Amino acid sequence: MYVLSVFQRLRKRIDNSPGKQLVYILIWCVVLFIAFGVLFKWLEDVSWEESFWQAWQTFTTVGYGNKPAETLEGRIVTMFLSTLGIAFVGMLFSTAFDYKQYLKDQKRLGFMENPIRNGYVIFNFPGTSVTTRLIRELRNVEKGVGLCIVDGNLEQLPDSLQSEKDLHFVKGNILSQDTYEKAHLNENKAVIVFPVDKNNKASDGSTRTMIDLVKRFTNGGTRIMHVLVDEENAWMFEDTSSTQIYGDLEVLALVQECQDQHSAQIIEQLLSNSQGASPHTVYPKKVIGWTWSELEEKVTIAKRNSGTNCNLFALVQNGKLNTCPPSDQIITEDAVISVIAYKDFNWSNFEQQLS
Repeated sequence: MYVLSVFQRLRKRIDNSPGKQLVYILIWCVVLFIAFGVLFKWLEDVSWEESFWQAWQTFTTVGYGNKPAETLEGRIVTMFLSTLGIAFVGMLFSTAFDYKQYLKDQKRLGFMENPIRNGYVIFNFPGTSVTTRLIRELRNVEKGVGLCIVDGNLEQLPDSLQSEKDLHFVKGNILSQDTYEKAHLNENKAVIVFPVDKNNKASDGSTRTMIDLVKRFTNGGTRIMHVLVDEENAWMFEDTSSTQIYGDLEVLALVQECQDQHSAQIIEQLLSNSQGASPHTVYPKKVIGWTWSELEEKVTIAKRNSGTNCNLFALVQNGKLNTCPPSDQIITEDAVISVIAYKDFNWSNFEQQLS
């Protein structure tokens, strides 16, 4: 009775599981294997090792025949089990292959949870071209980083992205709690929210709603970024902690090139990290109280003495970004400095040389 109750409880748990057929067949295989092992020992009077060895080779139809059944009852049981083995082993492999294909279809259609950890989650599929560039540029800096795309309108990822390694798709309604739980936002570095329609400025309203929902499923360890369609809608995001990005940054490169020759190449290299140098956000400790001009002079000397390649890029102070600070700008305790440097740049060591 206890064994039957165990199977009944197990069946209730797996009734709604996609792999229930496979589980049922495995359970029956184990039951038949054990039952035959016990019967063979009882009928043939052999050791437990020998009885279960006979059970395995009979059930799998291998039939080595090391010590075949000698009694009539034992032979009948052997015939019965080998016949069942042909059916059950065939069903087992067939169901296993079907289940494997089922999992592939579930993943392709976006019905599985996000397996990516310490990667990036993208809400609203931005298109094949943008996604491909984003993957290439991110992985140019972070080798093998994973991405998950969450979208309610996309049926499946385009064929050109199906073969991308560590790229996952979750299909879900943005107003559904299940969507955010399946995306595992809190276990990834950042969430990037693209507009539902990049040609419709009303999409910024949907983006704002999505950011509010994303914040409920993240903590301070996961950054939130959003792409803005219309600059006039920036006011809607003033009270959020989301980092704002204006439209397609390629436009920035084009505008710069119109103003100054070679600027487009410089900006594109900077954004794509194609030469390995990228912005590093550093937090000053020993240079607090210096002016920007003093910092520039000391950086020049320290670079020459240490052979370190880096350049001052921007100053963030009192929540305001300044890419060209005045020479007499004093660096305060709340300041954050952006430095262009290679990946192995160590600000703590460099700042020690400055002071």
